[in-house]
Amino acid sequence: MKPTHTDQYLNFKSHHPLTHKRSVVCTLTYREQQYVTTAEDRKSELAHVHNALRANGYPEWALAPPPSSAKRPPSMNNNPRRPMLGLPYVAGLSEQLGRIYKSRNIHIYYKLVNTLRSMVVHPKDKTPKEHRCGTIYNITCDTDSSIEIQKRFKEHTNLDKPTGVGDHCRATGHSRVHEEH
Repeated sequence: MKPTHTDQYLNFKSHHPLTHKRSVVCTLTYREQQYVTTAEDRKSELAHVHNALRANGYPEWALAPPPSSAKRPPSMNNNPRRPMLGLPYVAGLSEQLGRIYKSRNIHIYYKLVNTLRSMVVHPKDKTPKEHRCGTIYNITCDTDSSIEIQKRFKEHTNLDKPTGVGDHCRATGHSRVHEEH
């Protein structure tokens, strides 16, 4: 293990489906079984995994991997027409819905929506419309609004303006705006 490894895994008290938490246990025990070669090292690794999971809030009952039949769900390749449904995770309710859908042979998966990160973190600033590349104006006009549309079209495509579409076209070499009647 790398010296910078922190043994931080999905906390058992976090708002995630139990299947995700059980998956952490299964993955770590599978890794121990597959990659550790000697019995002594396996015992040591399993003790380390259990201690790390306890530190992440996992109760004793959750540390045992599920029976081998429950470990791996049936392959999706065996039944490609099995419908799939993504549900937002709501503790308590999602598990009940999952059992209902499973009894009807509908595969569900949980998707976490409206996380604090998605509501707060916006790493990129929005690009103003006048600075976007590949913008095409499609103007369809009738005889009543033709004069107003032509006036607005000239405002947007005026190459003499210091800013705007004309300036953008000149600076980037993009083609001019197209007009349809």
